[in-house]
Amino acid sequence: MKRYRIFYWPRILTRKSFWFSLIIVFLFIILIIHSPIHKNLNLFDHYISYKIPLDLINKEKILIPININRLYDYRVVCSNNNGTLNRNDLINKLSKICQVNFNGNLKINLNPPDDFQIRSLSTLNYVKLWQTKISCSLYQNERIAIIISYRNRKTNLQNLLFNLIPILQRQNILNYKIFIIEQLTLGAFNKGRLYNIAFNHIMKIYKPTCIIFHGKSTTKKSLKIFFCILDADLIPENDQNLYSCLALTDHHPLHMSVNIRFKINGSYTTIYSFLVGGVLKMRPKTFNLLNGYSNKYFNWGGEDDDMGLRFLSKDICVQRPINGYYYAGSHPSQIRNKKRFKLLFDAVLRQDIDGLTNIEKIAVIENVYEYPLVTWMTAKWIDNVSE
Repeated sequence: MKRYRIFYWPRILTRKSFWFSLIIVFLFIILIIHSPIHKNLNLFDHYISYKIPLDLINKEKILIPININRLYDYRVVCSNNNGTLNRNDLINKLSKICQVNFNGNLKINLNPPDDFQIRSLSTLNYVKLWQTKISCSLYQNERIAIIISYRNRKTNLQNLLFNLIPILQRQNILNYKIFIIEQLTLGAFNKGRLYNIAFNHIMKIYKPTCIIFHGKSTTKKSLKIFFCILDADLIPENDQNLYSCLALTDHHPLHMSVNIRFKINGSYTTIYSFLVGGVLKMRPKTFNLLNGYSNKYFNWGGEDDDMGLRFLSKDICVQRPINGYYYAGSHPSQIRNKKRFKLLFDAVLRQDIDGLTNIEKIAVIENVYEYPLVTWMTAKWIDNVSE
């Protein structure tokens, strides 16, 4: 009997400890589920050592770190009627004061003449052909920079410029420059780095008042976070979609490429609500506030959603025009970025140290060439990057 009791009591104690531990774990889980932080921090998805910005958590504006499964629950477009920008009054004013003849929907031309070679003096003939002599007073304080990221897309770029420049002239926008930023570094393409290093250089030499990033578009395949690769150069199809910052209020970027079609006779697809990729327009001070694009996204996917998160974290909402119609030129599909979800998870926590603030440590403008239609810049990476 005595021997039994010696073994009995430790066994009882072990059972008590087990149930006590189980109760503690259960209470801890309940506490996490009902706490405000749980809405912004999914402990079971990812471990991260960043200090959580409590002001963002208290606002419940965004998940910090982000739970990828809830990314598209957040609204990046301005709420109510502020989300759609109607510039009919401005267009009517331009028509009267500046004698601008807007046609609305346009028929694009995907067969430029053989002598339309962008990096050639032969395009001087097109400069003279498209030149508008009337100077509009409404644009007198504007200096517009259109930035196009580029690598191995000659046909797409020719088609874009052959259609875009006549639209700019039709809108009577004269004080603009088109900057092509080409990646020289071999390996994976990095659009964010190209935009950042181009912006840095342009602000020093040109000092624009309006920035337009003319990139590529992505469309969401389903409600899940999976995408089909529809990466394409976008050609505007409506001349009332102004390439100007006249109607922009402070810190409200305009996502211009709202409706996209992938066939000339195809129907338009309205992109998913969180997307800000494609053609994005804003004032330089807004881009500085956002710290530009992330420098970490290589290959295809993620960098535009990262920018959407940057908007949310800075309490910036995006507007969209009522006439944002584009054609997406086709080209071979690109390699998918396998790290994009991991990078999106802690995107906002990296925002202030990953972007314009560190671009000069990792990239450099190699050469700048002036041509009649564009300023062509080349860039390379100077860090030991691993994709």
